[in-house]
Formats: sequence, C-alpha cells, structure tokens
Amino acid sequence: MKRWTAREVLARITALGGEVVRQRGSHIRVRCGGCFTTVPDHGPHELPIGTMRAIERDLEPALGASWLRDSH
Repeated sequence: MKRWTAREVLARITALGGEVVRQRGSHIRVRCGGCFTTVPDHGPHELPIGTMRAIERDLEPALGASWLRDSH
C-alpha cells in the first residue's frame, strides 16, 4: 500500500461521495454513507500504514474493499 497524505485521502473520500462532518484540531471526522472515520491531518506528512488501513477498513462497508489501494 502506497502511503498518502491526509489531504490526498480526504480528496479520494470526497470524490467517492463522502463528506467532512467536523474538525477538531488536526483530526477531521468524515462520513460516507452510514460509516464514519477520523483522518488525522498533520500537514505534508504521509499517514502511517496502520492509520491508512484503519481508515480503509472503517469506510469499507460504504466504498467496498480496497477502495484506497485501487486509486493512487
């Protein structure tokens, strides 16, 4: 899995129909269908692999399996 920045992940989520619900500090809460996840935005730094997998897993019911891996 290629590592992405938070802004790249958020752009992919919104392109697939997700929306930003709220932001508290550097943590952005996102909803897609009935699923929710939090994307930490720490500027230009890439997200850790484990964080990316958790985001992908959280939104999998709404976006399908491997939605994050199939696009970059």
